[in-house]
Amino acid sequence: MWDKALHEIPEAEFQRRLERVRGFALERNLAGVVVYYQPKIHQWSQADHVGYLTNWSNLDRMTDSMVIVPREGDPVLLVSGVDFMRDQIEPVSWMRDVRMVRSPDPRAIAAAYNSDADGDGANAGARTFGGETAEILNATGSAGRPIGISGFEAMSVALYRDLESSVSDGIVDVPDIVGELRSIKSAGEVSLLRQTAAVSDRGYEVMMDTLTDGILGYELTAEMDHSGRRLGGDLVYHCTHWPPGGDLASGHLSLKPLNQQIRTGDYINVNAYVVRKGYWIQSDRAGTVGASLGGSAGKVVEANLAAQDEALAAIRPGLPIDELLNIANRAAEKLGYEI
Repeated sequence: MWDKALHEIPEAEFQRRLERVRGFALERNLAGVVVYYQPKIHQWSQADHVGYLTNWSNLDRMTDSMVIVPREGDPVLLVSGVDFMRDQIEPVSWMRDVRMVRSPDPRAIAAAYNSDADGDGANAGARTFGGETAEILNATGSAGRPIGISGFEAMSVALYRDLESSVSDGIVDVPDIVGELRSIKSAGEVSLLRQTAAVSDRGYEVMMDTLTDGILGYELTAEMDHSGRRLGGDLVYHCTHWPPGGDLASGHLSLKPLNQQIRTGDYINVNAYVVRKGYWIQSDRAGTVGASLGGSAGKVVEANLAAQDEALAAIRPGLPIDELLNIANRAAEKLGYEI
């Protein structure tokens, strides 16, 4: 957890983000926007919309949470959990209105569980997410219009049905406004990304110092993980692709720590996930253990670097990610490979 008063992203920036979401609700004639992300890390999707608006990271959360941004009135953070979580939220988040709600999940860590997490059941005692959302919209004078959801693809069926049955004016499909905001980084965010990248780079320096003939894969990644943690990583995780002798066709990806000895002449690919202060870097290093690239690894690495250089040269503001991938694919195909 990172103290909000010491964070590189100031309160004013979080307020601007919330106001941009409110502006989106007004432009689309919505009662408000429900912002959601599940309480776990997943770097291969655009994770943690809630943390982007509140600074309460999904690495700090154990339960479902939502931010309700009504067209009128203050935004509200909804949390299915127990009261001690309020003490966790206050030091890291600028959100002033935090409410505990019922969970539609019987396995959730929550003070209340409602097996009828929709309709009339939402109004008995502590409300569900949907019931509290309806209450917020009514109390702020925002009701009478549909809501939109940002982070819809990460939401469980139970949570969606709870909202659907509780908000009388329905849910409409809208673009992911928080995802759009997150695609453009502020100077403070760029600084944090550079810091995270530096943590990741240090892990590869440790790899070069540690990698010796006969080392076990999990010994190598443990040293790299340790390096990232010492430098303040919230989450540090390394996995390996290891084909003995440099024959890529015989290799396998080990998501768990590799329980095999790495020998001189082996090809190894190490992939890193490093998260620091809510900003993550995925990086990758590949090569052959020893003085030179061997086996089939040399040609692949050279082709990879050439395709990478062509893609990097094409990057410009506004270039869609899918077009960037197409450029890299075409570059690889010219060299006889496919990404």
